Amino acid sequence: MIVTSATQTGYTPATNKTTATKATSAYESVTPTTTQQMDQKAEIQKKEEPTKATAEVQNETQEPIITTQQEIEIKQQAAQTTSETEESPLAKAIQESSQTQSVEETKATGKIAEMEEKYKDVYTPVPETYSKADEELQTRKIYEAYPDYIDFREFLKIVDSYYDELGGVKMELGKTPTQDQIDKQKIAFDKAYELFGGEEKFTAMQKGAMEIMKKYPVNTLGKDERVHNATELARFTNAAVYEGLEQGKTIEEARIYAANLTSSCMDTSYTTINFLETLIKAGRADPDALKWFLDKDERYYPKNPNDIDFNATNNQTMDLRKYGIEGSWEYYEKPENQKGMIAEIEKKIGQFNFMLNNENLIKDAYSKLVADAQNLGNNAGYKNLINDDYMPRMVDGLNIFKNYKIYDN
Repeated sequence: MIVTSATQTGYTPATNKTTATKATSAYESVTPTTTQQMDQKAEIQKKEEPTKATAEVQNETQEPIITTQQEIEIKQQAAQTTSETEESPLAKAIQESSQTQSVEETKATGKIAEMEEKYKDVYTPVPETYSKADEELQTRKIYEAYPDYIDFREFLKIVDSYYDELGGVKMELGKTPTQDQIDKQKIAFDKAYELFGGEEKFTAMQKGAMEIMKKYPVNTLGKDERVHNATELARFTNAAVYEGLEQGKTIEEARIYAANLTSSCMDTSYTTINFLETLIKAGRADPDALKWFLDKDERYYPKNPNDIDFNATNNQTMDLRKYGIEGSWEYYEKPENQKGMIAEIEKKIGQFNFMLNNENLIKDAYSKLVADAQNLGNNAGYKNLINDDYMPRMVDGLNIFKNYKIYDN
């Protein structure tokens, strides 16, 4: 239901106007991010064939004979038609819309170039696509600095081999390890560290290698066929880092800020799978852990958050449908196109403002829930969630989509 009148219901309807201030705090989650070539041959053929056919017909048709007076009248009519078309409101609107879109696209392209130049000595942007040359350069730089470098996943395999020699019982994801497991794991780690000069030297090597990776970045997500938006993720990450720096954050704070904002505004569904697969490949998790997690994830987070049975006896979600907020008030879509994301974020900001400005209506909504659900953070604590977390992210995300080109469509 769309709210259209404030006088009929006694509340202030949600709007798309932004009134919140821009976020300045860094968040804590971490998010790790193909350009298609267009074949225009068929399209060119489609355009050429009708033109060719028309030309052949014209060549075979005798040209009509017209008088000088008729020619003058035809030219006058053509000029009048052209003038009327150019002056019509529709033609002007179309032209202005096209010009506005062109200006906005140019501005967005210019913004990223401006930021790259401004912060070239501070941040190296993530490439939009994967390149083997980028990867080889990064690898070479790492081994030039650290000849004994080893990927941490490979290091964990060494730890596991020592752990097995000690007779350690395999640890299971989701289960608390016993003291015997903890003790044997520590011994195994210490033995593995000694191969690289001790824990302190190994840790320094890992940190140093990480800094080199930042200086010579690779779009590794572009290698993963399941990640459909590696290019857009790189663009958004770079834009968010630059915006973080513009806010006065350090480069490390800006990276954390960008990671969190990316998870809020982009499709990062690949992260859970990639994380668990990394653990499985390193021998730190059972192969069935991935299936277990995905089953659990789908059980607690349904594919359609708007598909909620508000009449269920154990329903814990506020019913705000009569105010134009469908399903879970926290949910929003990520349409993966520039205009769509701007519209979706503006809509969400409008809903948040409505909730903040109509406290009595919201309180009435969560008061109808079962007693143990009323005081949950996303019910009675909704204002803190909006003010401290959701609204700042939405406002900052909107700023990026309005000022940087993330999607080509």
